[in-house]
Amino acid sequence: MNQSKPDNTNPAPGALVDCPTCQLPAEITDRFTLDGVPGPVEHAKVVCVQRHWYTLPVDMLPPSAIDRNERREPSTPSGRTRG
Repeated sequence: MNQSKPDNTNPAPGALVDCPTCQLPAEITDRFTLDGVPGPVEHAKVVCVQRHWYTLPVDMLPPSAIDRNERREPSTPSGRTRG
């Protein structure tokens, strides 16, 4: 029985997140696992439009602007977003 659910917190290569430095769009260019304690740690390589680049653990990736906007727009009872 497969109890796994889609993992939206771990985007695949090509996905966009915010750059940790300038908050502009950054692309995940690679994902890989490095040995760690107490176990392996998944990492991602990220490059932004200003050419900042990072290699950091996936759980430290900043959310994308799209994800933040979806969380900020609460729906009214009628189903329409406020604006």
